[in-house]
Amino acid sequence: GDELFKSQQKKNVLDPVWNEECDLPANMPLKFTVFQSDVDGNTDVLACATLDLASTGTDQFNGELPLEMDGKLIGGILTLKARSVGDYPAEPSSEFTVTIENPKKKALGLEVDAMDPSRLFVVRVKKGTVMDRFNETQLENKVDAGCFITSVTAADAGSITDMEKILKKNPKQVELVCKRAKRFRISLSVPEGGSVGIAVPQKPMGNSLPIPEVKAGGAVEAWNTDHPDQTVEPWDRIVAVNGKAGKAADLLKQIKAKGGKSASLVLTLVRMSSEVAS
Repeated sequence: GDELFKSQQKKNVLDPVWNEECDLPANMPLKFTVFQSDVDGNTDVLACATLDLASTGTDQFNGELPLEMDGKLIGGILTLKARSVGDYPAEPSSEFTVTIENPKKKALGLEVDAMDPSRLFVVRVKKGTVMDRFNETQLENKVDAGCFITSVTAADAGSITDMEKILKKNPKQVELVCKRAKRFRISLSVPEGGSVGIAVPQKPMGNSLPIPEVKAGGAVEAWNTDHPDQTVEPWDRIVAVNGKAGKAADLLKQIKAKGGKSASLVLTLVRMSSEVAS
């Protein structure tokens, strides 16, 4: 079909954020094509997604479209909003609340990281435990590895340490307010003699590396300057380096190995989904 709109190009990004708006017909399927260009201007199609409001009988959309190539899903998504009348629909909620019943006060089996002063991060759920059995009953609201916990029963006004202590006591009943995480990737160019430019905990734990601070003069600060829609913020968490996940200590080792050398580095990060641009 005819091209109805073309967005701006985003340079040197792995997960582009466009934040653009346009008027398109609502009475026909809309095909979105994602492509990349090389330095000579040659383009290659990476993936496509289709939105068909008319066939679904709705006049609004706010969510994720699966990306595909040659009729096969590639694992990527395109996030967008659409409306034919009125306002855009509300954002899908990233927050959910669960109540865990534990009458015999058995081990919850919930391992959390309390380094972030404002939320707990779920490192893992042990097999065969109260939490694991609860998750087996849930289709969507699973408290699983990679999830954030922002509130624990009786600890609303307390500290993260208070919340962690309550979980360790394996209470008979506990209510958790959780938020899902979203991933995004950044591509860094570290010059010779330069640095990645992040502060990290002295003794990181679990399978992610929190970033308490972005340091001045480093590659991450340069990324933030060039990509204001996808900045790295304090307490984002690194979960993979150059596509390789692992324990926090291993992630840190990979990053430190690039110090002082000219290198390209791809960091995969997670953040509470309500705080990620889309």
